[in-house]
Amino acid sequence: MTTLGRDTAKAFLSNCRPNSLWFERFCKGCFKRMGQEAHQNLAISVKVMLALLALLDREWEAAEQQARQSLAMIGAYACIAYGGSFRGDEVFHTDLCELLKHSTTPLIENKLPYVLIPLLGRFKNEDGEHYHLIPLAFETRSGIEIGKWVERLVQVKKSHRQTGGPAFSNQSGRHISQHWMEMEILDRQHQVQIENPEVIPNDINVYEEYGISRSFQRGASTQARNQCVDENDINLINRWRTVENAKGCKPKLQMQDHYSEI
Repeated sequence: MTTLGRDTAKAFLSNCRPNSLWFERFCKGCFKRMGQEAHQNLAISVKVMLALLALLDREWEAAEQQARQSLAMIGAYACIAYGGSFRGDEVFHTDLCELLKHSTTPLIENKLPYVLIPLLGRFKNEDGEHYHLIPLAFETRSGIEIGKWVERLVQVKKSHRQTGGPAFSNQSGRHISQHWMEMEILDRQHQVQIENPEVIPNDINVYEEYGISRSFQRGASTQARNQCVDENDINLINRWRTVENAKGCKPKLQMQDHYSEI
């Protein structure tokens, strides 16, 4: 194929009919006449989070040692996703080696304990940083015990002698399936709906309305705005995405972000 342009800006000459001007206008006309149906994940509220973690706590107490690895990953995933306002796939960036290292040192700020979540991104910064460290409260004011579930995940990984690789992985060290994690969480949300219909109404189809892709992030953002959290703080917790999207170039941040440490 013949190309026009240089570097990343290129135009391709092609005989492919779906790339023609006529087909582009045809698609635009269909869109204007037929419209588009947008379906967003329902936000997970604080009450749903607390009920979900309470259910996992009961399962943890009754489970054998072998089954606790899955429960620890599910609980830690939900807490990190909600506490850090992450999209579903972003939590899987959590690195086990750095998580183990930071778990050995007590982390306290203004007499309040916190945990550091190390996210290992695909791209590196120009200054050579590999990790994005996200501080999360050990326990939120609403009662979400992030630190407890992170500690459980660390202890389970240590018991299986896993010291590296992704934190959310099977015993062989490979990433667990995002679909598996979603179904495990949705199954327990459905159980919460059965036990507490006042938390999740019966007319909501859990498997269609919720999803780990956006539910945790939308719930966390909603709760932060309800609690009047400063907008700069909300944007700061999402700063690592801006760095990742820069793909090795200097990220476009505000001046105060360039001169701020973790």
